[in-house]
Amino acid sequence: MKKIWLALALILFIVGCGTQNENLAKGKELIKSDKRRKEERAVREFKLALGQQVDSAEAHYLLGFYNSQEFYEPNTAEWQEASITERGKHMFLACQAEQRKYLERLVFETLRDDDLDVQNAALDALKRVYKQDDRKRLLSQLQKAVKSSDNRDRHNAHWILGHLGREDPGTIVPILVKLLEHRRTETRLNAVKALGVVGSEQAIPALAALIESGSAKWKWDREEPEVRQLAVESLGKIGGAAVPELVKIVENKGSSLRVDAIRALAVLGDEKVVVPLLEALKEQSSRDVVIPVN
Repeated sequence: MKKIWLALALILFIVGCGTQNENLAKGKELIKSDKRRKEERAVREFKLALGQQVDSAEAHYLLGFYNSQEFYEPNTAEWQEASITERGKHMFLACQAEQRKYLERLVFETLRDDDLDVQNAALDALKRVYKQDDRKRLLSQLQKAVKSSDNRDRHNAHWILGHLGREDPGTIVPILVKLLEHRRTETRLNAVKALGVVGSEQAIPALAALIESGSAKWKWDREEPEVRQLAVESLGKIGGAAVPELVKIVENKGSSLRVDAIRALAVLGDEKVVVPLLEALKEQSSRDVVIPVN
């Protein structure tokens, strides 16, 4: 009798897996087809696939990627299940099931998608990985991406590192500061952008040093003008303790970054910058200064 029950259990398991594979395969075929509402129909198949095998990494990933609130009436249960948060959760579950495969896919493929909702779902998933899963592997992948020769990889990595740094500047800022030493100009540029996204005062000394390198004696010690200009912009995003550094640039009449510093200070609206701004605006400049009005 025991052997009979074991045989039945095995048959049910095989049948269940077959159904799951069939739903998953059908959903993937729909995505490739030119049928009407193919993505909406594919999503239904991916849901059925998960109903049969709840830990299917591929079904979780595809559901997170393709499910959209556009398919449903607002404020319904299905509409809620298609939110960015829920889609990100499915992508995260795919990473948990097959970490190496799907973590790399999220960083190097999913973030490239033109759909902003897909990008934000991937961001949500990567934040979950950072908080709950293999943080070390994620940071390794992001550093690989920001050092890549592909501009899309670098841009996506700086965006993710910047968001992670807002919640954990103590870990992320030192990583980004170290990247300011990288041989590739574009990598340094994206590290500077990320520090601006993070907005932590911990980054001020490194950004100030990078800006000041423009007056270094030897050419090889000077940072590229575009990177230094972005460093000024990042100081403006940090604000607070970064204001004195920006004022210092404005007061240096020989600095090529004065206009950038003026713009950054004008956006901040700090009382301490009124006098240096007024003095600077009295002078003739080869670059127009446009101060935004709130």
